Amino acid sequence: MEWYDSFWMPGSLLITLKRRTLIPFSILILFSLLISSCGASSTTSSGNVTFQVNPSFREFYQTLGGQETLGPAISESFTRDSYECQYTTNVMMCLNPLISDGTRFFLYPLGNQMGFTNVTGQTSLESGSQVVNGITIYDAFLPLYNQLSGEKYVGKPITEARLNYSQKRVEQFFENMGFYSKFSDNDKKVYLLAYGVYACHSDCKYTASVDSAVSINSNPADSQPLLDGLSRMGDTSVIGQPLTQPYIAPDGMEEQVYTNAIVYASPNDLKHAALRPLAKLLNITSGTPGPQKYDSSNGVVFYATDGSNGFHVPLDFDKFIANHGGLDISGNPIMEVYQYDETTFRQCFENYCLDYHSDQPDGQRVQMSPLGTQYAGQIAVSSETTVPETFSITPQTVTLQATVQYQQIPANADQKMDIQIVRNDNQQPITGVTADLTITLPDQSVYSATFPQTGLDGRASMIISAMNNLSNGQILVYQVCLNQNVGEPVCTNGSYLIWGSN
Repeated sequence: MEWYDSFWMPGSLLITLKRRTLIPFSILILFSLLISSCGASSTTSSGNVTFQVNPSFREFYQTLGGQETLGPAISESFTRDSYECQYTTNVMMCLNPLISDGTRFFLYPLGNQMGFTNVTGQTSLESGSQVVNGITIYDAFLPLYNQLSGEKYVGKPITEARLNYSQKRVEQFFENMGFYSKFSDNDKKVYLLAYGVYACHSDCKYTASVDSAVSINSNPADSQPLLDGLSRMGDTSVIGQPLTQPYIAPDGMEEQVYTNAIVYASPNDLKHAALRPLAKLLNITSGTPGPQKYDSSNGVVFYATDGSNGFHVPLDFDKFIANHGGLDISGNPIMEVYQYDETTFRQCFENYCLDYHSDQPDGQRVQMSPLGTQYAGQIAVSSETTVPETFSITPQTVTLQATVQYQQIPANADQKMDIQIVRNDNQQPITGVTADLTITLPDQSVYSATFPQTGLDGRASMIISAMNNLSNGQILVYQVCLNQNVGEPVCTNGSYLIWGSN
């Protein structure tokens, strides 16, 4: 690439019983009790059934962090594909009986059987210094990944890191384990997803916590009504995959966040969509326009942005902009090119940033930066959006849906309830709305709670604490009503059954 060479020059108890040994009778009793209790089960306060870790796995289990990391054992040991295995909440431990050294222990690749799919760049969070099998490992997950011996026990990544709005977490799926961190954690502590619970399914009497439960279809639906309005951009696939459902923004515009850009349009004129000024929204520092010093002989084009002053744009970037709608789409450059990392050079424009990847083959070196993911991560943590004043929420204008995670649930287990509110005229989510929940209990008393504001996808969730005083067979009837000052309330009703281990 000419501009690279001529202008933009780049600047790392094992017990052994011997024959004829006399052993006190009391010791034999103790030993037999220990052996008989190895597979014993116990029931936790939440109604979940756990087991002792099989003696064969104990040292391996503790090496990987024991219960704190892998969770309790949720099955007895069993045979799978000639291996001896046992489920914990987060993994499936196995050993090969034909091997005698330490390599006989391994984690079964549960992730490969769960149907996870990866769309390149779908939610590949921008930070990621290590790439395995062509997939970037999220930087926040790297310490735990390396602590657990990387590919040896965690396995190769199956998907990019992605934002799961319904469970409010960042997650990434690997062959043998899944990692996640909560939006609400300031310290971004990393946990393991409940692979074992998901894979064992009904064979294990254990319900994963809402935070750690595996959700295969956690990505936003790919309804993309705004893309037709960007037809002048040509190939719109360059903006990446949708990270949110379309939603109504605070200024009344319909908006959707993609991996690399934010698309918006008037709800009354979706045929004329544009890109939000992403650089400004992310507070990216702008450079100071200067006089022209170089031209096409140096591999650049000069873009004047302030009188005769402006910025030098590499020919490769200029070609990309011209082929994708011109300055009307990109906006003016706001800085000169700079070296982003060892193999990447970046230049930001008002509406998106462009990266030049020197380690990629021809035709794939210029790509839009995944800044939409960064923006989505920020608004997922704290959204201040509200319903436009011009829109009235009534039973005629919106639809409210409420669902529970479990239609049958033990009395001593927590329930999760989700709501979603959408407009009836265009089926688009509404953000910034709260709702009240009331549950009529069998004794006719009422349990009340309030949902947090709906997010960008029009959804909100809450955890209903376990109701230990209830009995199997009792039905709980609930009602959810939007917390709006309107004459006719917007409500929905449903029920679920108390049933299961107590």
